[in-house]
Amino acid sequence: MVKTILFTSRPTETRAALLENGKVAELVVERPDDIRIAGNIYRGRIDSVIPGLQAAFIDIGLDKCAFLHASDVDPRLLLEKDSQLVEQYMNRLRGKRRKVPQVPIEKVMKVGQEILVQIIKEPIGSKGPKVTTNLSIAGRFLVLVPDSDFIGVSKKSMDLKKRRRLKQLLSSLKPSGIGFIVRTIGLEVSEEEFVKEIHSLIKAWQDLRTKALSSENDRLVHKEIGIATRVMRDLLDNEVQEVWVDEEKEYEEIKAYLQTVSSHLLGRLFLYKEKIPLFDKFDIEKDLERSLKRKVWLKSGGYLTFDHGEALLAIDVNTGRNIGKREFEETLLHTNLEAAVEICRQLRLRDIGGLIVVDFIDMRIMENRKKVEREMRYRLHRDSSSIVCTGLSKFCLLEITRKRTRPELQQMYTDICPTCNGLGWVFSPATVTARIDRWLKRADLRPEDRKLTLAVHPSVAKYLQEKNRDVMQKLEEVHHVKLHLMEDENFDQDEYEFYPQGKHRDYGDVGA
Repeated sequence: MVKTILFTSRPTETRAALLENGKVAELVVERPDDIRIAGNIYRGRIDSVIPGLQAAFIDIGLDKCAFLHASDVDPRLLLEKDSQLVEQYMNRLRGKRRKVPQVPIEKVMKVGQEILVQIIKEPIGSKGPKVTTNLSIAGRFLVLVPDSDFIGVSKKSMDLKKRRRLKQLLSSLKPSGIGFIVRTIGLEVSEEEFVKEIHSLIKAWQDLRTKALSSENDRLVHKEIGIATRVMRDLLDNEVQEVWVDEEKEYEEIKAYLQTVSSHLLGRLFLYKEKIPLFDKFDIEKDLERSLKRKVWLKSGGYLTFDHGEALLAIDVNTGRNIGKREFEETLLHTNLEAAVEICRQLRLRDIGGLIVVDFIDMRIMENRKKVEREMRYRLHRDSSSIVCTGLSKFCLLEITRKRTRPELQQMYTDICPTCNGLGWVFSPATVTARIDRWLKRADLRPEDRKLTLAVHPSVAKYLQEKNRDVMQKLEEVHHVKLHLMEDENFDQDEYEFYPQGKHRDYGDVGA
């Protein structure tokens, strides 16, 4: 499989796309007003303990308190050393016991108590972030687990001999009292690379601990790395042939990171300098727009529909225009197999989490059902997120749970439509602003046409004037234009219009 990573940075948003055989498989988006905080470690204070939920709410200095469930509490941080529960927990880390009785949270936590927690799930909707006391620091090949002698290997590897060899190797390299987990990308690296990263991660942990003990006012004691470095850490593997970056600052950041961890990959990094926007050059903007639609067409003429419920996502497979050329059962099998491939791609691309139910087209032959189930499991195995998949039922339903760590793509790019009260979606003001930015990037303006009036819906104008006031200035600086903002209540939220200042509105260019 040929993989390519594209990294584009604009004043309104930063995007990274992973292409597999020319098609977008994953998309990472970060905006100035919505920076990712998963992985950050905070020194928090317990705000309240709720025995009925077996949970506590932790004040970490954000707008909303973080949610901590009892199952995410490490008793060693809170209980006396001679506690029986601590001993049971230590036995589990040594592999002697798989299940440990859950510690009643009201026995180990008190209001006002300070504790180190790490964010494992971004704030979503009205919910605050979810945190854990089981801290970890991720590197490119390894994950450091402090205060533990645990050694683990990525579950993506099913080779028992390789797993055993890696565990023995790490056991001989690491110091006592610090555990490590080998990431999927680390399954093929050398001993020298392990040694280098072990030293780097241990230093990061020592710095974190020093800051947590010495700093009284700063709640944030460890910040997850920036999006450019994070994308390289999580997505770059030996199958990636090219990495294209369109901004010199991010290019130099990625270059410095690769020189530190994988200098042999520097030859795959390229700075994109053409005038055509990077994502347009690789012709993937339309593919990204389709990823937000309810209906996704298949090459055969069949299609998928994505319907969000309160507790789950339902994906329905339909034959559509695919009438087939052979037997009816074979047509159904072909459509279901094609759908399995596209569904797994869409789960990654849309970053869908939670419970997903797939309704495949009913098939009578049991062997055909097994083929579809095998295809789904094979494709899901390539997903880096934690996934659990049931077997295909007699009604051809397949249930999937996919770990959710941040809002999915549709929640980030769209707002609930105020007209239909949630039955449809429109582009959010942030997305409209990003589209305006891309329009200016594509526009070939003459010097005398660089004073423009921008007409937008009032909600977009409010976003630019109040929530993100410096974006207009950045757009003017980057594109060398002078913009005059004008509200138009007749516009839909996802519409905008440019026209030269002092000229009639009909002269303009409308985007939607």
